[in-house]
Amino acid sequence: MKKLKSILFVIFVAALAVNIAACKDDKDSASSSKIAGTWYCEGFSDEVMVFNADGTGAYIYAPGGINDPFTFSYDEKAGTLNILWSDGSVETDYITIDGNRMYLYDEDGIAFADIYVRN
Repeated sequence: MKKLKSILFVIFVAALAVNIAACKDDKDSASSSKIAGTWYCEGFSDEVMVFNADGTGAYIYAPGGINDPFTFSYDEKAGTLNILWSDGSVETDYITIDGNRMYLYDEDGIAFADIYVRN
């Protein structure tokens, strides 16, 4: 009987762990879909950030012919956006999304904000 209880406990813990892991994926997908889209820099329509729901994206600057791909993670609760650029550098920004307006603040959260509008 004691062995049966131990086995049932292990099964319960394993099922709980799988359930928790599945919920985390749903949260990440929801955050990624909130940022997904094509965002145009306010005042500089030639500067574009594209975020895909799968965690990939690109920075596009038309006059310079720049198209720099990246991967990203967006934590809505913490208000952070981490971008891994194609050259291997990492950028962390503070972010607020209000409808179709996105505010990106530099790492210290004070100096400046880039404002992007989703179309």
